[in-house]
Amino acid sequence: MNAVIYFSCSGQSKAVAEDLAKRLGYDLYETGNAEGMIFESVAIVFPIHCQSYPTPMKSFFKALNAKHVTLIATYGREHCGNALYEAAKLIKGDVIAGAYLPAKHTYCETGDTVFVPEEIICKMLAPTPIKIPKLKKTPFAGLLPSARSRMIISIKKTENCVSCGICGGLCPTGAIENGKISTKCIRCLKCVSNCPQKALAVKKSRILRQYLRKPRFEKTIIYK
Repeated sequence: MNAVIYFSCSGQSKAVAEDLAKRLGYDLYETGNAEGMIFESVAIVFPIHCQSYPTPMKSFFKALNAKHVTLIATYGREHCGNALYEAAKLIKGDVIAGAYLPAKHTYCETGDTVFVPEEIICKMLAPTPIKIPKLKKTPFAGLLPSARSRMIISIKKTENCVSCGICGGLCPTGAIENGKISTKCIRCLKCVSNCPQKALAVKKSRILRQYLRKPRFEKTIIYK
């Protein structure tokens, strides 16, 4: 079986995965729906979190059963980090291609959807193993990322909450129940993006607002 699998919080990586699956004619799955499946060729699309892969994806990468794997990471600001190299170390199958794609930051309200370059699709159709190189990360990228996220952005339940439980069902870390957030929250904003009542209010710190005003790093990096 061939598939495109995505982990997406604000919808950006999902849009990239949907377009890629359509162009390849592959099945499309969210990470939670692909567990236990066996794949011939699979592309995995996910966002960069603190210059690495999102924390909930670690167990997914370790359990993935696929012969050929393509890794595609979307990133939204200054640094793509080292996510592809770190993910590749966890995967048992052959990594055949990879890409860092500049995209809309989760904490920005607007931005253009990006698309996977044609070179990646060509490589997926003629797979040969590659090695993803190790890139440098900023010194504090891996220092308590969840705690740092909680310091720079807050999420509060408002009076619009009707206790529908949708946020809890979608949360990748099980950090929210009926709008009440625990310390397991990684501030991915999946709950905010998917709340039908718009009952979760987000407040950005001054440090975060200044960071988001900086020029974007717009470089696409391809490994094939």
